[in-house]
Amino acid sequence: MLKDIFLRLTQAVVLCALSAPLSAAPLTISYLQHPSVRDQALPLVQAAYAQAGIEANFIAMPAHRVLHEITAEHTDGDVILAQEIFAPFKDVISVGPALTEVEFVLLCVANVPCDNSVLVATPSTIVATDQSKRVLLTKYPQAQRNHFYQINNLGKLPELLNVNRFDYAIFVVSTQWPLPDSLAHLNVHHLFSSKAYHVLHKKHASMAAQLSLSIATVKAQKGL
Repeated sequence: MLKDIFLRLTQAVVLCALSAPLSAAPLTISYLQHPSVRDQALPLVQAAYAQAGIEANFIAMPAHRVLHEITAEHTDGDVILAQEIFAPFKDVISVGPALTEVEFVLLCVANVPCDNSVLVATPSTIVATDQSKRVLLTKYPQAQRNHFYQINNLGKLPELLNVNRFDYAIFVVSTQWPLPDSLAHLNVHHLFSSKAYHVLHKKHASMAAQLSLSIATVKAQKGL
């Protein structure tokens, strides 16, 4: 009798365990310490995830690690990346409409040349992330003659230019979002444009349609 009751209870527990829905683990989404990413793109993407009912943790990450962490499946995606930045990485997919259009620009301190001649004439030292440097050299192969100072935390870029350590930097700015106040005093030379998207590892492709709709909805609500 007791054995029969025990077997029935065991079966009931197993059936309950099998029928209970498995809650998916939260996604881990990185973001760059870029003022416009932190103040504009991050709240937009967080709102889109909330609207889609997809749980995610958002973590700041140095620029040089972002794409490698996604391809290694240590993280699941990034808040926003320019198309030229992630295009060579076949495991990374864009999600939804572009969050914004961006421009790769040359930032210059006062009283120095600020045009394409900086890239092709007298060698200069230019502050850039590893991926911005890669994209720049693809567009402007002559720029290889310059020296590049690699920066991984874009939040430190204003400090590097403002204390007169460097005269030039490659930066990515949105055409829709304002230039950060910390950079407003610098001269800006526009190099080329791109679209910027929320990105995920391709293993999450099944979520793309739902997130795309949420991103479009949030953008419309914000008038973007």
